[in-house]
Amino acid sequence: MGKKIYNGRFIANTEESLVLFIIGMRINKIFSFTKWVPVFQAMGPMIKELYQNPELGFRHTEFLLSWRGVTLVQYWRSFEDLEAYAHGKTHLVAWKNFNQKIKDDGSVGIYHETYIIEKGASEAIYNNMPKFGLAKAYSHIRVASKTESARGRISK
Repeated sequence: MGKKIYNGRFIANTEESLVLFIIGMRINKIFSFTKWVPVFQAMGPMIKELYQNPELGFRHTEFLLSWRGVTLVQYWRSFEDLEAYAHGKTHLVAWKNFNQKIKDDGSVGIYHETYIIEKGASEAIYNNMPKFGLAKAYSHIRVASKTESARGRISK
């Protein structure tokens, strides 16, 4: 069974500041399976832990696959929550393993980008989509006359 499609136009309603965190890995040496498979597998337990513990401040993630890797677009309540998780046991173990097994051998790359988005400084539109991204992390509401345009959805 697929995801429920919401026919029509919807927006993400975010009435608070948020953190957008983009994290991923890139396979640089395709045949170095013993290097990149463990990096890929390390993501699962962290995501599971985050969904099971909403008090950590994690809201939602979307997985995006590409030819050479995976990117996770994550939504967090605050930078402080994200930073606290980065210093927590589960992430530190994954980080230590990466540095022990791969470090700078070039077989697999990892990256992240962090954006602090102030209240009213984001907008989104979804047309005939399942709940996705910002709308899944926060609230998903039907477009109203006030939110018909991108300008109307940005409140800054």
